[in-house]
Amino acid sequence: MRTVNISLTVEQTNAIDQAIGKFGFANRSELFRALIRTFLRKPEVIAEEDFPMKGPDTKSAKVVLNSFKATGKYSKAFLKDLERGLKNSDYFIHD
Repeated sequence: MRTVNISLTVEQTNAIDQAIGKFGFANRSELFRALIRTFLRKPEVIAEEDFPMKGPDTKSAKVVLNSFKATGKYSKAFLKDLERGLKNSDYFIHD
């Protein structure tokens, strides 16, 4: 097995700890593995509206960068960081 670290709020951690007690899991890892198994078996348990943030409609790094620039809301430093991140991404097409 691999170890994956995640950051959670105090409220999220408290809710997880309560669920461990309520459902009889041995620990947090067991709870998360059960949740993931459930999702893999029945992905419909999570509706799209549960995840309002989705990726951009394009995979063009150039289009994404130009869209941010066009708003006029972002600093040059941010845009330079964004451009660097887009270049390092395997998700975006570098046109």
